[in-house]
Amino acid sequence: MRAARLTPLLLALVALVTVGVAGAGTIIGSRHDLSHFNQRGYGGSPTGPMQGFTFNDYREACIYCHTPHNGSPVAPLWNRNLSDTVGYSMYSSPNFNSGPVAAPDGISLACLSCHDGTVAVDDVRNKPQYHKWSDSQVHYKMDATDAARGSESCAKCHSRAEGGIGGVNAAHDASIRYLTQNLRDDHPISMVYPNRRVDPQFHQPPLDKGDGGRAFENGIQTYEGNKVQCATCHDIHNPDEDNSEGRDPFLRVSNQGSALCLTCHEK
Repeated sequence: MRAARLTPLLLALVALVTVGVAGAGTIIGSRHDLSHFNQRGYGGSPTGPMQGFTFNDYREACIYCHTPHNGSPVAPLWNRNLSDTVGYSMYSSPNFNSGPVAAPDGISLACLSCHDGTVAVDDVRNKPQYHKWSDSQVHYKMDATDAARGSESCAKCHSRAEGGIGGVNAAHDASIRYLTQNLRDDHPISMVYPNRRVDPQFHQPPLDKGDGGRAFENGIQTYEGNKVQCATCHDIHNPDEDNSEGRDPFLRVSNQGSALCLTCHEK
């Protein structure tokens, strides 16, 4: 009886994931697909095969981020353990009219749980319970510091210093993705989207999403509290990894001719 009650929930989850990955791209085989270590990348995928074991292979693409039960509220059914919000250095500028932001919040915390380098990429709340998965015994982080390169760091291979810039078997250079907790040199996040009274140089999103956020017709959007978050500009389920649409890395729209920037900014 319990299994019968769970079936509709699992079907709903599958439907949710299917909608999320449909369209011009798919998370399967992309850099956000962490399943099946060394086999990923074969068959023409732009993401090359990984050499060695660097994190647990849960043999599912979705479980590294999502779980059907007891997820974190920062993102839908979120399955990752989050970074400690203490220690972040946030963007600030004398021309920044929206006021200081003390720490990231909302869906940006979901992104930073990998990209700030403090939590291992396989550090999930709920591991698979119904099939056998592989324990690698190592748990790499997206930490680019020199000290980390000698231990469990993705930067041991995925960095410019380690040769991730070409060659037949070279790992792609992921240096730009190592955001760290110093966000002073990145686009501001977790800030309330400026209205014209605060800053007249911003277009106003016309569509009410009904969840405290708003959206432009092209999909650029704000989130709860009308805040700009990482997912305002990035859609992790739709990678365009070969950049055929000009959206790499995981942008919601092409930034050719600064089109993405000009969605919000009047310049």
